[in-house]
Amino acid sequence: MTTLRVRFAETDQMGVAHHAAYVVWLEAARVEWMRERGLSYRDLETSGISMAVSRIDVQYRAAAYFDDSLTIHTTLERLKSRYACFRYRIEGPDGRLVATAVSEHIATDRDGRAVRVPSAWRDALAEHVTPTSD
Repeated sequence: MTTLRVRFAETDQMGVAHHAAYVVWLEAARVEWMRERGLSYRDLETSGISMAVSRIDVQYRAAAYFDDSLTIHTTLERLKSRYACFRYRIEGPDGRLVATAVSEHIATDRDGRAVRVPSAWRDALAEHVTPTSD
């Protein structure tokens, strides 16, 4: 679970969070999810592997406003040798559903070619896969 606050720069003139901010929030939540499980995305990148985004789908349910404290629940839904799928639930300060999202990732090398997730990482991630019915 990641908590963040909607910054002024992420909003429009009415104080409503811009849709592009959600992608940044998902990345922050995904990196924190890994950190909470003892995995450093920085270390993965340093080893020459990136988890390139191949798909993001955000379903907006309610507005998020400047200075709202948001809670993002992150789940690793699927994991394959070269692929990972995360699911997110973003809740507002009163617990209301703000958005749901899915991000899909392909492991790539520094040249952008698809590669296998290193076995140590795949094994560590596999312990945390939680399939959902959505």
